[in-house]
Amino acid sequence: MADKENFSTIINRYFQNDYRERGKIKWNGYFLSDHTSSLVKEDVQRNQKTQKLPTIPLNEAQSILQHSCVNYHIVTVQQNIETTDGCLIPNVTGLVNGFTALGVYINQQFIAYENIRTVIREK
Repeated sequence: MADKENFSTIINRYFQNDYRERGKIKWNGYFLSDHTSSLVKEDVQRNQKTQKLPTIPLNEAQSILQHSCVNYHIVTVQQNIETTDGCLIPNVTGLVNGFTALGVYINQQFIAYENIRTVIREK
């Protein structure tokens, strides 16, 4: 009986003081390769800093957007919005879906005219 109590004490002490949970490392083998690659891609996007492009006048940006909408060209729009660490938010790339009096829709994402820094038509 004393051996069982001694063994229980040793086991309890081990898990309370010495055992270190490996956390995420323990579960990495269960992830599928496509899930792992999407996690890596997401991490790269999250840590990527947007390079500031030259500012263009609003009427020029609107002209590029209208031409791209009519001709189904893909555009990249950089907004003049900074994150808390002083970097620009990621660029929005896609087709122009439509216009309102206050902004434009790129891939169903609304961008206000007042926030547009530059527009680039992709080749």
